[in-house]
Amino acid sequence: FLLAVALLWGAWETFVRVTAPGRIDPALAEALRREPVSNVAVTLGFAPEDFHIRVFQTHGVVSGVRGTTVLMNRVRSEDVRRIARHYWVRRIAPQ
Repeated sequence: FLLAVALLWGAWETFVRVTAPGRIDPALAEALRREPVSNVAVTLGFAPEDFHIRVFQTHGVVSGVRGTTVLMNRVRSEDVRRIARHYWVRRIAPQ
């Protein structure tokens, strides 16, 4: 049982590490190399709920929601990478 759990956890971590960089827009990735803080638009595959907004608030200032996109200000580059690890995030782009 423990071996199965360890294999599933390892597979999940591998999946997240491989797919997370692809969720960050190339223009944003370049901006993150130059500036430590950015304003970003996080697009989900569905309308965000209170849970998602609360998760995002731990990484920056949520300034609004437009459809399936959450607008965030003052997000650090390492927090953008943490947000990208959530499987329900489709894309992270500059505002």
